Amino acid sequence: LRAEEIEAIQKAIEILSSDAVKGNAAKYLPSFAQKAGSSLAQLRSSAANLPQQRVAEFLRVQGRQINSRVLSALAVRVADDPFAKVKKMIKDLIVRLMEEANEEAEHKGWCDTELSTNEQTRK
Repeated sequence: LRAEEIEAIQKAIEILSSDAVKGNAAKYLPSFAQKAGSSLAQLRSSAANLPQQRVAEFLRVQGRQINSRVLSALAVRVADDPFAKVKKMIKDLIVRLMEEANEEAEHKGWCDTELSTNEQTRK
């Protein structure tokens, strides 16, 4: 059982280190630094995630075939989005910044009203 798990992991490593996957780093990473306006969500499309999905599916199938909990758990970890926590933190930050912007706009409106009232009172 252990030898089959090691073989499945080696196959996953082989898929990740294949020429089809290696070329993607040279192709996409330099353009990532140069593009303005592209986000991580755009760069992590399903096409860019294909090798990760292939590895996860391979590990899942192998885990079922040899009835290995280790491979099944590894397949779940590989399939998970590594940026999920970062994405959530960014969304929370955006919400908080929007709330602060609204509060500042309301406060500015109040200040402008008070300032104009005071100016008219002095005249």
